[in-house]
Amino acid sequence: MRGLLAPLSRKNGWQLAEHAGDAAPPGQQHLLSRARWDADELRDFVRR
Repeated sequence: MRGLLAPLSRKNGWQLAEHAGDAAPPGQQHLLSRARWDADELRDFVRR
């Protein structure tokens, strides 16, 4: 989330990964395109 809100010139997988400290973007690409998650469950987790 921080990467998406960061003042990066472009918001692609490589730049988001670098901003997060990752060496390559596979984790970012998975999160943004293939990961399944429940928005309500995530909201409840963050609130706790």
